[in-house]
Amino acid sequence: MKIRPARPDDVEGMLRIKQELRLDPAGGDAPGGGFLLGATREQYEFLVANAQVLALADDGGALGGFAIALPDPVLRATDVWTRRRSIAWGDGNWDALEGARVAYFDQLAVRPGRRHRTYAPALALAALERLAEKGHQHLFATVVREPVMNLTSPPLLHAIGAARVGTIDEEYPGVGRVLSDVYHLALHPGTAADLASGSALGRRIARTLAAAAEPSIP
Repeated sequence: MKIRPARPDDVEGMLRIKQELRLDPAGGDAPGGGFLLGATREQYEFLVANAQVLALADDGGALGGFAIALPDPVLRATDVWTRRRSIAWGDGNWDALEGARVAYFDQLAVRPGRRHRTYAPALALAALERLAEKGHQHLFATVVREPVMNLTSPPLLHAIGAARVGTIDEEYPGVGRVLSDVYHLALHPGTAADLASGSALGRRIARTLAAAAEPSIP
C-alpha cells in the first residue's frame, strides 16, 4: 500500500468507500471502518482539485482509503467555517483562533478490514504533517456521537495527539440531527516528528508511514 496525492480518477473509488461506510440513520452499530456523512461526487471532485486529499492505494492502484483536509483558504470559504460559532466549548473559545492558520480534517476513511485499518493512523499523520509544513497552526475534526457513535475515529485522533474540546449539534440531509464531538490538535513544523518519537505507538505509525509514502508527496 502507498500513500499519495489523490487524483481525479480516484473519485469513483472514494464514492465506493463512502458507500461501504454508509451510516444507517435508523441506528445500529457503525461498521468496523467508521462511517462518512455528506460529500457528493461533485464535492469530492472539488476537494481533490482544491483541498488536501491523500489516497491509500495498493500496487494495482485500487483505493483502500483516503484522507481529506481543508487548508485554511479552502476552509474559510465553506459552510464548515460558518458553523464554527455553533461549537459548545468544553474549555476555551474560538476568538483566539480567528487570526491563526486553521485546518479542518474533513474525512478519514479506510475500507473495512484489518489490512486497511492498519494504515489509517499513518494516513492521518501524513495529512497533518503536510498541513504543519504549510504553516497551519491548528487542526480540528468532528466525530459523530449521535444518532450512531463513531467508535473508530476517536482512537485514531488520540493516536495523532488530538484532544476533545467541545461538541457541535447539526442537521444533515437524509440523516437528521447529528451531535458530534470536536477535536483539536495544535500544529507546528515538528508536530509529526514529536508524535512519532513520543510513544511506541507513535513510532509504529511513523514506520508505517515511511514504508507507505511515495518518494515525494507535495
